[in-house]
Amino acid sequence: MSTEPKKIISPGVWLLFTTSAIVFISTLFISSWTSTGPTFFSPQEVNSTVDRVVPASLQVPTIDWELLLPIVAVLSLCICLRFIRATNGTRLIVKLIVLFLAARYFTWRTVATLNFSHPASTIFSLTIYIVEVISFFSCCLYMLQTIWSTSKQRRMEADRYSQAVISGEYLPSVDVLVPTYNEPDYIVRRTVIGCQAMEYPNKTIYILDDTRRPNIKALARELGCEYITRPDNTHAKAGNLNNALKYISGELIVPIDADFVPFKNFLTRTVGFFQNTEISLVQTPQYFYNSDYHNRNLGLENFLPNDLEHFYGLLQSNRDAANSVICCGSSYAVRRSCLDAVGGYYTRCCVEDFQTSLRMLTQGFRLIYLNEVLSTGESTRTYIDFIDRRLRWLQGNFQVYFCGKDIPIWSKLNWIQKSYSVSQLIYCFQPVLRAVFLLAPLCSAYLGISPFIATLPEVLYYFLPFWLLHIVVYGWATNYRVSYFWNEVYETIFCFPALKRLWLIVRTPFAKASQATRKGIKADRKNYNFNRTLPLIILLALSGLTIGLRLVGLQFGVWSTFDESAAVLIFWLLYNALLAGIAVLSAIDRPIRRTMDRFPLQTLCKITAKDKVLWGYTQNISESGAKVMSIEPEVALDTSHVEVTFLEYDFSVRAEIVRSRVKKGKFEIALQFTQLETEQQRKLVEVLYTEMTWWKQRKKPGSLDSFLAMISSIIQAKSLLNRYD
Repeated sequence: MSTEPKKIISPGVWLLFTTSAIVFISTLFISSWTSTGPTFFSPQEVNSTVDRVVPASLQVPTIDWELLLPIVAVLSLCICLRFIRATNGTRLIVKLIVLFLAARYFTWRTVATLNFSHPASTIFSLTIYIVEVISFFSCCLYMLQTIWSTSKQRRMEADRYSQAVISGEYLPSVDVLVPTYNEPDYIVRRTVIGCQAMEYPNKTIYILDDTRRPNIKALARELGCEYITRPDNTHAKAGNLNNALKYISGELIVPIDADFVPFKNFLTRTVGFFQNTEISLVQTPQYFYNSDYHNRNLGLENFLPNDLEHFYGLLQSNRDAANSVICCGSSYAVRRSCLDAVGGYYTRCCVEDFQTSLRMLTQGFRLIYLNEVLSTGESTRTYIDFIDRRLRWLQGNFQVYFCGKDIPIWSKLNWIQKSYSVSQLIYCFQPVLRAVFLLAPLCSAYLGISPFIATLPEVLYYFLPFWLLHIVVYGWATNYRVSYFWNEVYETIFCFPALKRLWLIVRTPFAKASQATRKGIKADRKNYNFNRTLPLIILLALSGLTIGLRLVGLQFGVWSTFDESAAVLIFWLLYNALLAGIAVLSAIDRPIRRTMDRFPLQTLCKITAKDKVLWGYTQNISESGAKVMSIEPEVALDTSHVEVTFLEYDFSVRAEIVRSRVKKGKFEIALQFTQLETEQQRKLVEVLYTEMTWWKQRKKPGSLDSFLAMISSIIQAKSLLNRYD
């Protein structure tokens, strides 16, 4: 007998109901059209300007050059900023100008633009206005919180403190913890080798295996590091770290996630800070050796920064100035006694880092941030993994506001620290704000209700100067590590999945979340992920439909010409469509066929095949192979098995020739390394991962370059059109 639950309503009935509802709504909508346009309400009825009164002080100039003066002034300042370095002083001046323009815009928006023409207009206009109030408050907090940076100060302190470490005068014992959960062997091996390569004598490396794998235990024995496991996975990573605390005794603890590799000088640059007894934790940036998923899918590798570079490049240094640094789970050093004082890693939330650091802050400990890249890790490679990780972070960040007894934010922190908690709370609800801004122009277009009543000259006079300067300053203040436009894309990508998770965690904050992000994944074909980006696809379709209706109807004289508010609406629709289009294209995952990344390292090498020798240089290299360009004419090799000697790094590996060809008049050889011994693997990891080299540094495009890259990604649509064998 079947145990499947009986379906109360068949799919056919649901289809009939849905079709009937669409037909009914469409008929009702179309029947309401008048000569004013394809809208549910008549714009003349719901957007009346009869009762509108604009105070004399807010009326725009009637002379063209006076009207354009604020825009010209802002554009001139934006050009000047390309030649002005962002420092604490210059950021203060420029951000005060942004705040002035923001206040100027919002005063006009509050006093002169609200639409009270009709009950529906009142509800719609006030809803958008309330969202703008929250955004305005958040913007003001952001501007004030991102003025003062400690980056220069901390680097100078690191220079000074590191002398005692280098000379051997200060060498506290350090336990380096590598927590792992199902990561492939080669990823864990790479991390441990990198940890062992750190230039510091008094350290012990521990693999914390939370899946009790014999192969990882054997790997620890092979590499000569310690191995700790436990019988269960209670409290995920926090529980794994807390379990390790029972078995280690170092004065300092340095957790390194299994997909990160520290640089050789990581401990040299961080340990010295603990000579200052007031310092409890030193956090460093998380940097990534591979492009994140959306850059890779759009074909913009190494052009655009990772979405986290805003946080690590600017916000953490700003937080440092107010003792509000967030621990980020990896690439940090913490004093063991301080960690014990707060009861170890916090286990109630689905992530442990932010929560543990907040607990330390509420107990008066000093956390600092060294804005210096001292490690490199693997960024998420697929859309699904990106969303999954960000949803887990969102849930963990939201959960802290329900842990008042353990993390008394509002009673123990000072008012500046509390302001960062307020900003963080607003950021948790950013998907709601983004959804409103995405849906508002669509609602306005179909209902015919304008969220504000204003003329186009007013919009140009009050809104445009603020928006332009905000766009430019967003990148300038971070030395162009981030882009305003691409931040908008990230928020659009994350918006609708986050709304679903927010709905869950608002009702049940401590609902079960995923535990770890996949690492080292492979995929043989494209993954379109259309089912996960369906809301954005619908948004694109509805935007195209309403714009098409207006243009076609205008062309054939079905309704009257556009008014000024329609021009603003069309721009808003097109801007949102651009963001949504890029978000959908970036979610189309390209195939991932290599387990190990290749880096464009060019170094001299010698290939020995029996009695023949080829001299050349590498075009790229990974832990598993290399592509070599010979500097000699094509030579016939009698064997596919060769020895490759990297002359600048003084080591050799055995390899197999998997492909050779003449390209642009030069002999190119593709090699696969074979029978690598442990010491050879150590050499490869050290060469590729343990130092900051030129190929790991991202370009820093300006606002215009970033915007043009957006347009280019839409026009080329590489992720959609490219085919892969």
